[in-house]
Amino acid sequence: MSMFVELTAQTHAQTAVIKNAPLRFAVRLHMLNIQVTEISKLIGDLPVFFSRHQTSGQWLISALCSFTPGQNLFVQKEQWLASYQPVSMQTYPLSLSQAKPTKLAITMDKDVICPATEANAHALYTVDGQASVFLRQQVTMLETGLQHEYLSYQFIKTITELGLIKELDLHLLQQDGRSQIIKGLATVDEDKLQTLTAEQVYQLQQQGYLLILHAMLLSITQLNKLIQLHNQRYSGADSQDQQLGLLKSVRLELNRSQH
Repeated sequence: MSMFVELTAQTHAQTAVIKNAPLRFAVRLHMLNIQVTEISKLIGDLPVFFSRHQTSGQWLISALCSFTPGQNLFVQKEQWLASYQPVSMQTYPLSLSQAKPTKLAITMDKDVICPATEANAHALYTVDGQASVFLRQQVTMLETGLQHEYLSYQFIKTITELGLIKELDLHLLQQDGRSQIIKGLATVDEDKLQTLTAEQVYQLQQQGYLLILHAMLLSITQLNKLIQLHNQRYSGADSQDQQLGLLKSVRLELNRSQH
């Protein structure tokens, strides 16, 4: 696992980040955590679900990029196939320190960190030790992202209290008749949404949440694009060497263990 360290001009004066760091980061992730403000920018390409934080168990908002862990169907030939890159991609390997949010941290990922003398890389500091234009831009995105993280927390808190999160399983039907189930995802409980009082619906509308909920539901249709990308990537490959064969369809099923 890569290590986070505090970013300083003294320690990282000769450090740079390769220009395709966002893709190096995303290529190994089948789900990307996003903020509530990014949902509308992604639903034209990616299905958006809720997922649990591995440690805290809290709900997060995630874009599903593949049916296979460790793979991302939207990274192909050093290109990002969606029209928008989430901030979590754009700012990698930088972050705001969890211990000191006013301080910057950097993930010492050897796949994206390089000497400042390297071509096709963004230096973090100028020769006189000042933050580079690239670093200043990253800081702005990170600070805005921190604000959006709070907005995401408020959104999830509100809809959780209203019981609008429904856990589900993705039932993958392969072309050879085999099937596989993906657990751990959730979406908007459309039936529960219909039972809200007029006042509750009005409050959701005033907060801007109603459109977001409908956008998440609409994004589920992008599962068809995932199937297409999956089959394009693995067409002609030996099915014995694949974790998952060519797909025929994906069906959403209520997670019975939670109901």
